[in-house]
Amino acid sequence: MDRVIKIYGKIARLRPSGFWPGFIVGLIYFSYIFRWYWPLYPLTNFGIESNVLSVVFILFMFSLSIAGTALFWGLFSFFILKATKKSSTFWIPLIAAGTFVFAEYAKAWGFGLLWLGNGSLLGPHWTLGNPAYLFVSWPFILRISSVWGIYGIDFLLIWTISIVYLLATGKYTASSRIFLLNLGLIIFIFFITIGLSTKSNEILTPNTIKISLIQTDDPAKFKFSADEVLDNYAKKIRMLKETAGAVDGGIVIFPESSNFSKTLLSFLDNNSAKNYFNRLSDKEFVIIDHNILQDQEGYKSKTLFINSKNGVSGFYDKQLLTPAGEYLPYILKLFFFALRKSVPIGENYELKAGTHSELLNYDNLPIKILVCSDVVSPGISSKNQYGLLVFLQNLSGFKGSKTIESQFLSMLRFRAAENGKYAVLASNFARSYVIDNSGNIVKSTDSSGYQILTADVVPNKERTWYNKLGDLPILLLSLAIFGLGLKNLRNAKQD
Repeated sequence: MDRVIKIYGKIARLRPSGFWPGFIVGLIYFSYIFRWYWPLYPLTNFGIESNVLSVVFILFMFSLSIAGTALFWGLFSFFILKATKKSSTFWIPLIAAGTFVFAEYAKAWGFGLLWLGNGSLLGPHWTLGNPAYLFVSWPFILRISSVWGIYGIDFLLIWTISIVYLLATGKYTASSRIFLLNLGLIIFIFFITIGLSTKSNEILTPNTIKISLIQTDDPAKFKFSADEVLDNYAKKIRMLKETAGAVDGGIVIFPESSNFSKTLLSFLDNNSAKNYFNRLSDKEFVIIDHNILQDQEGYKSKTLFINSKNGVSGFYDKQLLTPAGEYLPYILKLFFFALRKSVPIGENYELKAGTHSELLNYDNLPIKILVCSDVVSPGISSKNQYGLLVFLQNLSGFKGSKTIESQFLSMLRFRAAENGKYAVLASNFARSYVIDNSGNIVKSTDSSGYQILTADVVPNKERTWYNKLGDLPILLLSLAIFGLGLKNLRNAKQD
């Protein structure tokens, strides 16, 4: 242990002093977070035949991701060390909390800039690895996210950790006025938050909607054989027929990349397809299906809203595309150029980010659609006023990795709790879930594979404080405290 402490001390004294402890901790933490890169191997289904090139490619993406995100934790520790030298001990926990919020917010921007490409959507979207997600199993944490969001949880987390650290090092004592004042502020915020979160979730629509999730098990392949296409299509036909009766006029949901309606239209013309949907049930119901389709701008990830009696009634284009999976970032194009390798997938196959963010209108109830990586962005899910959240997921490229499945589920639970909405998850190559408006799992499939999950969900028309204001309140608070830290840093330099 003494040797570990000595090594840590040497790292902390390296130039720039204060940067390396946070950076090293970030490297370790984000190596754990991004370990889901490795189940992608081999990359033959993505057009890379060489196993050696697959390892190099994944290692490059993995290393760049963890270094790019750990950078912000290094900058956080560097700033805190400098800014708190001349600070009152009362302000140290608050300066640490506000600075960490800005580091995490900048990281959400930075990840997108790192993987910039033709399909990018710039903004504070990429919240992968945010510490708040580690507390998804704590009901109280989920509850307060409806007021403060994940950055508010980060603020409270670092504030509390800093106070504990100052107590452990003797800079605070349990009876000191500074400690009691910090504790009093935390308790005050606690009761204010409880009051706001209770008020924002008290109105529920009395009616329920019956939802049937069609869970699939389609592997990721660059090309499917005719037999594979027919086999997958036959299974989906059988499952849709079964759910059409059970859903009782509700909603049937296919996962991401199901391509059901696209495959159907390769066998039937438009009139025959319309008649097929019409005969499925006497009652009118809605089918949510996902396809890769081409429009005037190029190929897009499209979610279709199909009325069983009237055909396609609307669609949603995925906004936040997955780097390397749905478009090739500039840095990866440079990577292949440096290796003198041709890009495995041509630009014509890259998807375009969607700008059409239409909500599904079901019986005058707006329903929000998220597709795969959309779920990592709190901003995308908090846009608009809606009553239900639908998440379509495809983890076949990750071979059903439990790591990425768990992380995406945690993020969806936070999106449900932040906005106070029921959420349903239809998955390919992973389990499907129903989540209540507090972020709790109420129902799920027992395993991956072809299954049907049917449940009654309760739409919620009330908007939470977070759904109304987003991250603005906590960012303004953090900005004010961060400004105090900058002032202290300037004073420290003058001294």
